[in-house]
Amino acid sequence: MLRTVTRLTPTFIPFFQARHENDYDFINTRTSKQPETGWERVKMMYARNEHDEFSVELHTVIQSAMSGAFLGAGFGGFVRSRNAYVYFIENNQATIFKSTMQAKKKLQDYVTVAFAKGAVQWGWRLGFFTGLFSTLATTISVYRGDTSLIEYVAAGTITGALYKVNLGLAATMVGAGLGCVLSTVAGMAILGILKLTGVSMDDIRRALHKIKEAREEQMHQAMEKSCEIKNDAITKHHQAILDERGEKKIEEIM
Repeated sequence: MLRTVTRLTPTFIPFFQARHENDYDFINTRTSKQPETGWERVKMMYARNEHDEFSVELHTVIQSAMSGAFLGAGFGGFVRSRNAYVYFIENNQATIFKSTMQAKKKLQDYVTVAFAKGAVQWGWRLGFFTGLFSTLATTISVYRGDTSLIEYVAAGTITGALYKVNLGLAATMVGAGLGCVLSTVAGMAILGILKLTGVSMDDIRRALHKIKEAREEQMHQAMEKSCEIKNDAITKHHQAILDERGEKKIEEIM
């Protein structure tokens, strides 16, 4: 059984076997021309290619920010709508409504507005700080050309300090310390998983970019197929009209 698991284990996730240097997979493709210095790599990260597309690293940052905003919106909306539901029930028990439908409508409107406020309040904050953390960590990693604990600690410290900067110097220092501790724990966990699986962060970024390209390709194919079906139906209808009425010359129409 162990031999079967070992044999079926993908080469890019070598839990039981090391990746062979000649193994080819789609997450390890590299361009022929590589930047030599850290600043060149950073400039390439924030520059667009000949197709006006973002770099692989910047695409990962954008996806992280969007995921953080989505999770923050869901969490904030759920918490605030739940509190609004409890508050409405507790404070409107003696309120006289014309009907049950009116009471339900008032409750639904109140909860919906609370959900929207909570989603906006938490969504932009978590999205902003997730994007800031990912931007700092990715930029430092690209500049160094390697993934280590340094970029996580630095990004967590700066992000934590900015989160509390409006509360004064003491709160800023506390936020920086808390961000440093949390990012250290998270960074050690991420590096441990990468070490265990034998996959680098650059491999993950390229894999996510390949998934994005595959999704866009599927979308383009679906749109082309839809256009072909639509155009084919129009062509058939046009041909049916010609068969019924016959072709006419331009001179006859004029």
